[in-house]
Amino acid sequence: MMIWLKYLGLSGIGIALFYLLGVVLLRKSTLLRAKRWYYLIAIVFSLLLPLLSLAVPKREVEEAQDKLLPSFTIVIEEEPTITAPATKRNTIDWTRVLMATWAIGAASTLIWLTSGGYKLYRLCRTSTKRELSHNATLYEVDEELAPFTIGRAIFIPKSLSQSDITPTILSHELEHIRQKHYWDIIISTVLQPLQWWNPCAWGLLQQLRTNLEYLADQGVLREGRDRKTYQYQLLECTLGRKVELPSLSFSMQNLKKRIVMMNSKNRTNKKLAVVYALSALPVLAFLALGTQMVTIKQAQASTITEVAPPPTEDKVFEKLDVLPEFPGGGKAMMQWISQNMQYPKNAVDGNIEGRVIVSFIVEKDGSISNVEVKKSVHELLDKEALRVINAMPKWNPGMQDGQPARARFFVPISFKTQQSAEVKEKVFEDLDNMPEFPGGGKAMMEWLSQNIQYPKEAVDGKIEGRVMISFVIEKDGSVSNAKVFRGIDESLDNEALRVVNAMPNWKPGMQDGQPARARFTIPVSFKLPRSTPAPTK
Repeated sequence: MMIWLKYLGLSGIGIALFYLLGVVLLRKSTLLRAKRWYYLIAIVFSLLLPLLSLAVPKREVEEAQDKLLPSFTIVIEEEPTITAPATKRNTIDWTRVLMATWAIGAASTLIWLTSGGYKLYRLCRTSTKRELSHNATLYEVDEELAPFTIGRAIFIPKSLSQSDITPTILSHELEHIRQKHYWDIIISTVLQPLQWWNPCAWGLLQQLRTNLEYLADQGVLREGRDRKTYQYQLLECTLGRKVELPSLSFSMQNLKKRIVMMNSKNRTNKKLAVVYALSALPVLAFLALGTQMVTIKQAQASTITEVAPPPTEDKVFEKLDVLPEFPGGGKAMMQWISQNMQYPKNAVDGNIEGRVIVSFIVEKDGSISNVEVKKSVHELLDKEALRVINAMPKWNPGMQDGQPARARFFVPISFKTQQSAEVKEKVFEDLDNMPEFPGGGKAMMEWLSQNIQYPKEAVDGKIEGRVMISFVIEKDGSVSNAKVFRGIDESLDNEALRVVNAMPNWKPGMQDGQPARARFTIPVSFKLPRSTPAPTK
């Protein structure tokens, strides 16, 4: 949502700059074809260049990221939830307000354009039709409208169809078709619903359409028609008639400008066309730079990493005899995070919430290093999660072969606003389309078998069996609320929770065509090698 608003804003600024530059440099220019290309480039580049800001690099957690620094992965089975305190302050989500306002305006503009299309459809059905040159079609209508052209269709009132000025009207309208001005109208129509809020966009469209009239007038006069006679005929067919928009039409609004342009000598030096073209380069550079800045900022929001002590060259073990431990254990760690986490004020006001997953390494001395966001929600929440993880006290380091060893941890931290904490969405047991692990059920079982690590204490105690884990697949496919439904032993239960929490995002379930939350229960089996028989606890 925010990305789309940034796109609209950046494209709107581009339109405004092109428009103002056109007013300053091109308003009185007689280089009509150059002006036409300028306006088309202004619209196309202002709409397309900022689209690059929507292509934000997606941060994916892959094992390849740690090839130079292999890691023992530990996922905390429970997660601290940071709930914003209730507040009486106004917590209007202005992002949603702006988005809703734009959507209403865009929908209204589309309705207006559609209604114009329906009027044209009615005119076509009730008009007398005949074919002209250049694959054009003439429609003689009963209404007293100003003559106009849309696409290859020319509309004139029947009262003018047999008059002396009809050849002049047709010559003018056929010039629009011969020069393919309908492409300009199609491109400009795309701009209207996107930039309906931007007065500079409407000004640019008016400049473009007026210039197309200049070009058509120029084409007619080049056929050898008398300038004064042509101007009087334009005035005659325009007075007292309605104008159908959007179209290329005769109207009093721009007739005076057209007459002035026709009476103007070609006073614009063609060498200045190069200057005009070069003057557009700063605007294009601004759009490209602005798009790059937006994209970089969004990418940084999903890959933000706080400065941490430089890693040593010691290996980060894949497996440890003794895992690192927060002082007091896992529950103490969650309590510490909850007590020290501060919900960012701007995130509360913007109703921003979600689940941030932070990765870090517990060094040999128990200190924290290499802290980074593995799953981003928003820059504000990411920074706070990084801050509190970096502020943690020293852990009891992990041990390998009786020596301290480094290990990597993943900690999920949930941020929820007060409103979200009070209202919980329904979790379905049965859906129209159930969630699916990437690749299906067999792929899930294979993934579990590859990622499960038999706890050393369970091996020593010859403990095996099946742990039932219940969890929820969220609307975005992420795993949450993983709990032991039926346990065996604390070490096996914790390992089953760890591996379930570490699963990649699923394809979410669907209910009535919308993503929905669903609860799953799966068995995680632990079996010792047959050469080491052991009783089941």
